[in-house]
Amino acid sequence: MTRLSLRCTGGFTGPAGAQTRTVDLSLLPPHQAHELEHLLTASDFFALPDQLLKPAPCSSDFLYDLQVDQGQQAHCIRYHLDAAPAPLKELTDKLSEADPD
Repeated sequence: MTRLSLRCTGGFTGPAGAQTRTVDLSLLPPHQAHELEHLLTASDFFALPDQLLKPAPCSSDFLYDLQVDQGQQAHCIRYHLDAAPAPLKELTDKLSEADPD
């Protein structure tokens, strides 16, 4: 079972506007689960550092926390989209579109 939990904070609302989306791949339609799994693999998620932050962020920048639990393996990354590799950016976009569990 692979479970992804994406938390987004920032923008003009800051912590008050935080949004969290949790997706269990086993509960998604197969094509959607496969696409997210592919992006997770393409980003080499479990090898990424704990933080991928811009050197000089603005106070209105969005900050993402992505926690992935995959069986015995778990990893959490805090990042700005501008500092993330392309597959992680795309994964973030697709998670925002996915139907949560």
